[in-house]
Amino acid sequence: MIDQQYIEKYAECMEEIKKRSEVIRAFLDGRCNALYKQTTAESICLQVRKILELIALASLVANKEEYAKNRANFAKDWHAKRILQSIEEINPKFYPSPSTQILEEATGKVMEIKPIKSGFLTRRDFENIYDRCGGLLHAQNPFAASKDIDDFLKVVPAWFEKIKNLLNHHQAQLVQENLQFWVVMQSKTDGKVQVSLFQRVDDHS
Repeated sequence: MIDQQYIEKYAECMEEIKKRSEVIRAFLDGRCNALYKQTTAESICLQVRKILELIALASLVANKEEYAKNRANFAKDWHAKRILQSIEEINPKFYPSPSTQILEEATGKVMEIKPIKSGFLTRRDFENIYDRCGGLLHAQNPFAASKDIDDFLKVVPAWFEKIKNLLNHHQAQLVQENLQFWVVMQSKTDGKVQVSLFQRVDDHS
């Protein structure tokens, strides 16, 4: 069984995602801006990329050395496919599995967990969005075609919804094959991230 600190570290990663998500919401609904459309779009872009990085890195919290190494590599690498491959070398099943809770109407207790089949951020979405954000964050080449800021701002809400659907209630496979985190992003009791550790027990009977 892993130490409680790793459960807390995973929850911290998810809480950071929630904070960065709130920043994106504030930009999208006009509560704040970065003075210009270009810099506002770039500010949103940065938060999206940070969220994607946290999704990938969170699965390594129980392996401190690999987490530190990959975090350092992220600072140098803008290509999503390479980033995901580096994580997969350590934890091939790192990508979150989204699900939904089926509640008993009378008691509100969880009766069943069903996997979500569509409408969430897929691995391919991850790669495409990360790379697209990287392109927008680079300075504009004066001889290249202008970047379509308006189009970017139109698609961000859809990306945002997919990220929410991926994480709202999900399972995260840890490096240890028999361990998973089961995660609720918004606990009914205090609104905080709730992380539970589940261990697979092999049936030898």
